Amino acid sequence: MNPSLFIEYIDKYFRLVIGKITEKINDKKKEQQLLHKTMLTEEYSADLTWGSTELNTSVVAADVVAMDSSLPLKKRDKISNASGVIPKIGIKFSKGEKAISDINVMRARGADETTVVGKIFDDAPKAIKGVDVRKEIMFLQALSTGVTLVPDEENVGTGVRADFGYKAENTFHATTAKWGEANAVPQDDVQQLFDKAQEDGNSITLVMLSKKYFNLFRNSKQGKLLAANYNKQVITNENTLPVPSRETMLEALADEYGATFRIVDSSFRIEKPDGSRVSVKPWAEANVVGLPSENVGRLVYGTLAEETNPVAGVNYQKSGSHILVAKYSKTDPLKEFTTAQALALPVIDGVDSIYILHADSTGEELSVNPTSLAFPKSGSSKTFDVHYDGDASELTIEADEEWLSVTLSGNKVTVKAAANTEAERTGKVTVTDKEDNSVEVSVTQAAGNA
Repeated sequence: MNPSLFIEYIDKYFRLVIGKITEKINDKKKEQQLLHKTMLTEEYSADLTWGSTELNTSVVAADVVAMDSSLPLKKRDKISNASGVIPKIGIKFSKGEKAISDINVMRARGADETTVVGKIFDDAPKAIKGVDVRKEIMFLQALSTGVTLVPDEENVGTGVRADFGYKAENTFHATTAKWGEANAVPQDDVQQLFDKAQEDGNSITLVMLSKKYFNLFRNSKQGKLLAANYNKQVITNENTLPVPSRETMLEALADEYGATFRIVDSSFRIEKPDGSRVSVKPWAEANVVGLPSENVGRLVYGTLAEETNPVAGVNYQKSGSHILVAKYSKTDPLKEFTTAQALALPVIDGVDSIYILHADSTGEELSVNPTSLAFPKSGSSKTFDVHYDGDASELTIEADEEWLSVTLSGNKVTVKAAANTEAERTGKVTVTDKEDNSVEVSVTQAAGNA
């Protein structure tokens, strides 16, 4: 590795630029606040292990890689199982010869120094935010399910998986019908969490749920009645009650349960191994989670080996407590690199006081939603949700036709259908648990010879 091609600017501005970026990212008023920054307490781990007392638009999330892996350029490398060891989160950006030449032309023409500095360091905020986004994805997965992982479809090889031991006795289901169905009773369903917490001598002060399931609640008969009673409306016909506004519904819920309800609607862009970018919503959409407080755990971090053993020719700066930003160059071909990396893992504590409602299930141990998928003749990818009370990684997913391929990621199954050049065809995907219980999703694909 060689020093940055713009070393005079690095020496003068690197520390100041990283400080400003960090300040902006952590400013609640200016940036979208990531929940892990407010709901987790940072904790340093000298031995790089973790445990629990109980047990801008185009930012791309960083990969999670094993300790002995290199940082994948554009997120391209193998990761190994790092369960129990804090994973390394890293992201790398590069400027090619054209971008380097453009900066040199700007300097030769006497461009304003602020403009030149902006071009030289424009990858730094994306790199830092990319690491933060990956931590947020892992956190929202962990909080909504009790397990966090980076699935194979996002990275080549196996992923990091940490199970925080959510209690089966604190897990509930819709009592009468799934939310969204005509006879659903979401108010009664949520009450289960509060009743169990009271029985356990705990209290729920914060309930988190997805935007979709919040809307299903307020569109339900019980949701409309709850809001109408809160507004002290005279109810003459329950069937003609209007859907309450978001604000009214949140106020009515807080009044009814004595807890704050928070809607989670975070969506992030990730880059797959083939270079394609997709949006992901890490919160398990149908899960309603009751929490004892705003603080739910720790962001455990360690010291990178590169921080204590810096590489010659590389310039480093620290963003916050644990993100290490580096700039350097390489030849053949000539490139300028910006990297950000960290050893960090969100850890959920106090699981005895966390309660979960699966609003898309009435108690079946294994179920799927939807139960059928229809594909166009050109082929495409579609997903269905799996509800399973056990360890989802132990499920077996099989397709009965060669033109179908399936992958499991968390509680979602992705089904890919190849293009069809013949008559309409059908198939099925079977999900089987370790007790040999199974459910099926029927698949149809339009004719390709029409």
